[in-house]
Amino acid sequence: MLRIPPGCIHTRSTPFWNKSTAPAAIFQRHLDKGTRQGVYPRLSVSHGAVRYLGYADASTPEPDSEMLIEAGRFGVFPPEKWHHIEVMSEDTVFSIDFFVEPEVLRSR
Repeated sequence: MLRIPPGCIHTRSTPFWNKSTAPAAIFQRHLDKGTRQGVYPRLSVSHGAVRYLGYADASTPEPDSEMLIEAGRFGVFPPEKWHHIEVMSEDTVFSIDFFVEPEVLRSR
């Protein structure tokens, strides 16, 4: 499992989301500012489960990585990785915390 590197700084948290309250874009393949170089999203599941699917690029049809994150657990996503998530049940609740390497914050 990927770990957040030591020294990273917590910069923000999302609210708790479910399938209907989360932004629709996170359920589609994307590469956004939350996954740029030096940014480590950590998804925490409080109820249900979330599946993370990572892709080599924007168009490769099959994922090259997959992670199931169940209630009470969390998963860290790699920076600069095309991905999307799927909720595994209608009652799934999750949130995302973002951790950033200090060098990235200094270069803003």
